[in-house]
Amino acid sequence: MLISKKAVMFKIRSAGVLPVFYHPDVDVLLKIVSICYKCGLRVFEFMHQRDNRGLRYFEYLAERVNQFPDLTLGVGTVLDAVMTERYINAGAQFIASPFLRPDMADACHQYDTIWIPGCTTLAEIEKAELLGANVINILSGNVLGPEFISSMTKSHLNLQMIPSGISDLREIILRKWFEAGVLGIKLGSQVFAKEHVALKEWSAVERSLTELLKVVSKVKSEVKPVNLDSLSE
Repeated sequence: MLISKKAVMFKIRSAGVLPVFYHPDVDVLLKIVSICYKCGLRVFEFMHQRDNRGLRYFEYLAERVNQFPDLTLGVGTVLDAVMTERYINAGAQFIASPFLRPDMADACHQYDTIWIPGCTTLAEIEKAELLGANVINILSGNVLGPEFISSMTKSHLNLQMIPSGISDLREIILRKWFEAGVLGIKLGSQVFAKEHVALKEWSAVERSLTELLKVVSKVKSEVKPVNLDSLSE
């Protein structure tokens, strides 16, 4: 089902968190998606594994996504235009990449699918904007920091920023990110602890995510939200 770029961004902004996950057991993968959905998240990023197995797993997930009404399912760590097209044809509603590739931008634009390239410098961000990006994945958040985000959001009003690689999830730190103007933060192992997943301690996973989302919701309620009104559908 085609979803507008603005709608994807609204969902990320609404939750403030973009969950990212992969697991070689498809039942575990589906369980994590169900926990995210139960906790109120309506957008999820499947992590591509750089081989055709990842595509098959995503297809399995996409076939079952109708049990999660209004869930937007995308794919991250995509590396080229060929895999971009394969994932879009399999049902991906957004494509994220750890770097900047014009051929991936062309593929996403062809299918009217939101493209989220990874950028680490001002030059890359400016190039991504010229290539038609609406959302930038800032890599790595821990290294560049909220100050970098703040300078980018002030100088590039038509771009939205999502940092990844954030390890400190204390309220005082999260507040800095949202005050800097992020659309949301991308999180994986920080909330899906390997030991909890390995032991299938789903209540612990749900508790960790619920607690994080409460903090994020509190911070967002006290910070001016990013403006999406100027974006086209």
